[in-house]
Amino acid sequence: MTAVATAGWLLIIGSVIFLVGAGIGVPRIWTEPDPQVRLRMLRERRVIWVVAQPFYGLGALVAGVGVGLLAGDDAGASLFVVGAAALVVGALAWGWSLYLRATRIDDFVAGRHPGWPFMTYVLLTIAGLALLGAGLLMAGFPAWLGWFTLGADLLFLLAYVWFKDIPPFFFYLLLLLVGAVLL
Repeated sequence: MTAVATAGWLLIIGSVIFLVGAGIGVPRIWTEPDPQVRLRMLRERRVIWVVAQPFYGLGALVAGVGVGLLAGDDAGASLFVVGAAALVVGALAWGWSLYLRATRIDDFVAGRHPGWPFMTYVLLTIAGLALLGAGLLMAGFPAWLGWFTLGADLLFLLAYVWFKDIPPFFFYLLLLLVGAVLL
């Protein structure tokens, strides 16, 4: 298997791992406006909530490594390496939030967790995706894929600036697409 195919598989596997966590981790809490209802939902499904948290972090790490494997001897290599580093460091920062979400559910629902780990994760992921898009353009991958990645990433950034939040599954839908195209 080539390095590009391995990278594609890691992007797909990382995205699927993340999406499995999102699917099993009591997803209705994100649309429930009442904090007391959210707290009750998480207390009732505490085990599955705790089990889901590592899926988010592991998926993000695996996808970041996938981006790094795109680095070869071509013009985009340094962009892929720096992009992968941004994705991995962002995922590691988010890991602290994931740990707190699993161990301090009441504080999570009340919004008492520190915001910097998630903000760091989002900003570094957006930077990593921008570097991925630029690397795809420079390394001779299909131009539409590089431009699509950059365009989607710009929308992610604008949404985050506007709403002060973004559902991370958008990142992994994009990385799932990129991985599939790389195969």
